[in-house]
Amino acid sequence: MSILPLLCITLMVMVSPVTAGSGINIDKVIINHNSKIKKLNQKYKSLLNEIDQLKEHQKVDDTKVKELFRLLEFRQTKEVVEQTVTRIKKDNIKAKKLYSSARSLLLTDQFEEAVVIFKKYMDEYPDNSNADDAHYWLARSYYAMQDHINAKNTFLVFQQDNPKHHKFSNSLLELSRVYVGLNEKDKAIDMLKLMVKKTPNHKSINKAKQLLTELTKPIKELVE
Repeated sequence: MSILPLLCITLMVMVSPVTAGSGINIDKVIINHNSKIKKLNQKYKSLLNEIDQLKEHQKVDDTKVKELFRLLEFRQTKEVVEQTVTRIKKDNIKAKKLYSSARSLLLTDQFEEAVVIFKKYMDEYPDNSNADDAHYWLARSYYAMQDHINAKNTFLVFQQDNPKHHKFSNSLLELSRVYVGLNEKDKAIDMLKLMVKKTPNHKSINKAKQLLTELTKPIKELVE
């Protein structure tokens, strides 16, 4: 038998659909398979779309969460600021009362009590607006008590810390008087000369010049 006819018959068998006699229709199987693949692809695309939507929602949720945290931080900061402002206002009221009380004691010659209150004020409110003034008046209180050592030390610290204070020149005159009380004449003269040089137009300059003249008089002239 020729080979060519056999090949033709074989090809015809392979190309021809399998009939019910064999129990399986290959074309139908392939079509069903392709259909399933198509449906799976559609479902896959749908899932991808849902995932993208979830990601977008997640971004929105993350943004909302961040905004919420910022809002909470803002509220907390606002509350802290408000509490701080309220506390400062209360402290200022207390500080003002304490300072006024100390000044009143000094003006009514209650010097020891004034010293106690001025020191308390300076300890509790070192950054208050009247703290430097209180330092000066504390020194004045010591001087009024004739406590020359504490007066001297307090004036010196005040001058060192407050070279531009409006009471600085006054402190030079007051400290010169303290030095006189301590029999430290040369230091008193130095203070008065400094005052005359730095603030020649000061309202107390005449008192300073008068004391300076008295301290610089020759001993012979003083005796006569």
